[in-house]
Formats: sequence, C-alpha cells, structure tokens
Amino acid sequence: MNKMRPLASFLFLLGSICALPPLMAESHWVKFASGPFEVWTDGSTRAAREDLVRFEEFRNALGQIVGEDDLQAPQPIRILVFKNPNGFATQTPVVQGRNTYGIVLDEKTAPGPAIFGELTRLFLNTNTNRMPAGFERGLIAFCSTLQVTGIRITAGSPPASAPDLDWARIHLLVTDPEYYGKLHVLLYNLRKGVEPDPAYRNAFGKSAAEIEAQAKAHLAAGNFQTTALSSRPMSPNDFTERQVSDSDARLARADLLAGSQSAAEYEALLRDHEKIAESEEGLGLLSLRAQKPAEAKQHFEAAMMAGTASARCYIEYAKLEPDNEKATQALLRAAGINPKLDEPFALMAARDTDPAKRLSHWKAAAERNPRNATYWQALAKEYLANHNFEEAAKAWDQAAQAATDPAERDRMRQARAAIEQQRLDFQDQQRRQEADDLEKLKQQARAEVHTLEEKYHEPEPQAKPVPWSDFPHPSGKLTGSLKQIDCLGTRSRLVIEGDDHKTTKLLITDPGKIAIIGGGTLTLGCGSQKARRVAVEYFPKVDSRLSTAGEVATISFQ
Repeated sequence: MNKMRPLASFLFLLGSICALPPLMAESHWVKFASGPFEVWTDGSTRAAREDLVRFEEFRNALGQIVGEDDLQAPQPIRILVFKNPNGFATQTPVVQGRNTYGIVLDEKTAPGPAIFGELTRLFLNTNTNRMPAGFERGLIAFCSTLQVTGIRITAGSPPASAPDLDWARIHLLVTDPEYYGKLHVLLYNLRKGVEPDPAYRNAFGKSAAEIEAQAKAHLAAGNFQTTALSSRPMSPNDFTERQVSDSDARLARADLLAGSQSAAEYEALLRDHEKIAESEEGLGLLSLRAQKPAEAKQHFEAAMMAGTASARCYIEYAKLEPDNEKATQALLRAAGINPKLDEPFALMAARDTDPAKRLSHWKAAAERNPRNATYWQALAKEYLANHNFEEAAKAWDQAAQAATDPAERDRMRQARAAIEQQRLDFQDQQRRQEADDLEKLKQQARAEVHTLEEKYHEPEPQAKPVPWSDFPHPSGKLTGSLKQIDCLGTRSRLVIEGDDHKTTKLLITDPGKIAIIGGGTLTLGCGSQKARRVAVEYFPKVDSRLSTAGEVATISFQ
C-alpha cells in the first residue's frame, strides 16, 4: 500500500492540473495578413490560412458584383480563430473594436451568412456611393450566402429567411448571363445618382419596369439556380506566418470588447505594465458602453498621456471634452493618425466658428464618407452662405443621393431646385446695392462741386491794405480767352487760349488768395466756359503732373 501512495499522489496532481481553466494554459499565437484582413489564431495554422482564403475570395466576389477591384476598409479587419473562444464572443458578427474591426471564429467553423452579410455592408459603406435602398438590401442578402470552398466561389443560394423581391432582383442579375456581364454598369450609374430607368437602359437596353417585372416573375417561380463566380488565384501557402507576442495576443482578445472578459484582459495588462495606452483606451470604450462618460474620459486621458497611437481614442475623448481648443487638438491628432476617417472632420466642423474652416471640414468629411447625407447638407448650407451656388447645387445633389429616407430625399431635391431662384435673388440684390452705392457717390460728387462753387461766389473779405512793395510780384503774364475750368478738389485749373492761339494751363491753389483786378463779376463754375477775355498774372512754376505752367496770382476780366 505504501508503494502505491507516490503513484496516487502523482495521478491526483495530474488530474488537478488538467482541471485548470483553459485560459491558465499558455497559448501560442500566429497571424497571417492579406488585403484588409488579418487572421490570428492560437490553433491550427492550416485552418487559419484557409479562413484567410475564404475572406479574400469573398472580397474578390463582392468586388466583381459591384464593379470595384480592390475593396478596402478604413481599419484592419481582424479575424481571431480560437481553438476555444472561452467567452470572447462579440455583440455583432463584425464588431467595431478599439482600432480594428473584429470577427470571432473557432477553428472548426467557417464564416457564415451573418459575417458575410455584415462585411458586405461594411465594404459598401466604405467603398461606394449610396445606391437605392432596395439594391443595397438585395446585395447584402445575396452576398451573405456566398459559399467559398478552396478558391471556388458559388453564388445564388437562397437566404435562410424567405427570399424577397430585393434578393430576387440581384439573384436574377447575377445568375443570368444576359445581365451579369453588365451588372457593374448598372450599379455604377446608380451610385452616380442616375435615375433607375436610364440606368437600366444604359446597362441592359431595357426599361426599369421591364426588369422589375422579370424580377417579380423570377421570385414567383422560385427556381433559384446557383452560379460560379471567377475566383482569384491563391493558395493557403501564399500567406506568410508571423509570430504574435503574448501581450499582443492578450490585447487582441481584449480589443473584441467582449464585456467582462475584455475588461479582465485590459486590467491584467495594466497590472503587468504592458500595453498601457491601449488598455486604458479599451477600458474607456467599455465605460462608454456602460454609460459612464466621466470614467471613460479619465481612461482616454490616461491613454493619451501614455502616448496612444489610436485615432479612436482621440475622437472619443474629443466628444467628451467641453473645451473647444482641447477637443480640436485631439481631433487634429486623430486625423493625422488615420486620414481616411471622416468623423474627426465632422466633429471639428460642428465646433468651429470660422466659416472658411467650417466649410473645409464639412467638405473633408463628405469626401471621406459620401454616404452621409448630413455632411452634404451641412456643406450645401456653407456654400450658400458664401453665395457659391454652383457648389451648393452639387452638394444638394450628393445629399439627395446619400439620403435613405424618401421624404428626406425629396426635401433635399427641393432644396436643390431652389438654388436657381436663390442665385437670381442674390444677383438682383447685388444690382440694387450697386445702384444705391453709385447714387451715393453721385450725391457726394454733387455736394463737393456745390461746395467749390459756393467758395468761388463768396465775397472777398476786407483785407488790411498792404504796401505794394510787400506783395509778391508775379513775373508771368498772359492775355487771352478763358476756355475751361477744371475742378481738382480744393484746387482749380484754368485753360486759356492766348492771343497767339497757344493753350496754357494755370493752377489756382487757393481761390481765396487770388487778387481780382478790373470790373465785372467773377464766375468760376467747373467745366467749359463761355469765351471771355481775361488777363492773368502768374508765378511761373511748372507742374508736369497737372500740365500747368504756373500758379495764378491775379485775374482781370476784360
């Protein structure tokens, strides 16, 4: 019996070790990447490689259907293939994680309709302009049932729920060879805002009503055949295996934001003094989900202090920060980290008080996310405030294209139709303003002329006699006919045709200092003069700019 005790003790200890929770055991992670996808696994590398082929062939098939060769995402799409997920389930098939989109699989389960449907929605949202709602619903439902075996792509399997007209329309256009080769032409036109009827005729030479009737008949018949789509040549062995550190694997699991499991991973990383910035940000996102904004803001601030390189951290912090300057700096940092994101620019536009900057921000946001009708509407209003009616009209067109609600789309089309009248009203207002300004200038000029005339008509003040020897003695003398007086503000210019028939111009610098000699009445109105004999004494002083030969000292009317 004593000899059996060591063996019993050993078996007990072995049983205790085997009973430990799976997370206590060390796991070894590797990853593979292609396009926007990253596949991470702690299990079979073969299964992970095959999953990456499935996702890449799915992306290729969707690109064929919509006419986009290389569909991309603004953030990596990370697929975690677990031997055992151990509670790391996501709330949706494709979750918006900390700085990636996250998908969870186990190594024995291939991606299904829920994941492919959400990926279709994601790729449409981030790569194409909006199409009519029925087409988008049909594309999402149709592509959700794509099947990839190796590199073979099969399309057309009905969805689990009863097929509807939107699904049947896409099924007809993809599986019927008469239409499939030109489907991308139809979808391109619809994305550009072309009305359905001309879009159908341009692609198929048939009206929208004809195709719609055929789709209804196709749905009623219920004979839904599958078809093979062209695949992209690839092999599971094409992808390079890369090692993943333990802390990176722990962070990747946490970034699935799977509630308490993720929180525990973040807290453990902080205790180990690893991935501090990333863990603080992740805890902030979990706090937001729990509706604890003050706690979330503290975590985001801690992440920024630790030097986070995540655009989302700065965005979420800015949403919670009341100080405009601090929020704007955070948003600029986010835009610098990931220039593809639209949200930093939209948030800056909502805060900025400078009209020029606000317009620039809305334009940047709309260009990055053309499916957001709110962005285009705000941009159209900024253009209208600047009286840029041509660009405002384009923005309203884009807003109508992006709108999903028919009533909202009609309202935006009405706003677009009103642009021409707004332009005409503005031009009319400008003309009236210009006419008013011109009339004010004319009145001002008349007042100035009247003031000068009054100066010339004022009687000369009685001056104290000055001895003749104290007067200046003008050396220039001219006798002839006064032809014209040019009024030059407070000065005047006399134009005199001399007895030798030569024209001389003389300057009066101060009418009050001109000596009047001889009889008659002095009348010096501006403009042409009735010919009148004058004798003028002047000080020779050439002014080339005014073309005058001297300054008048005395005038004698004869």
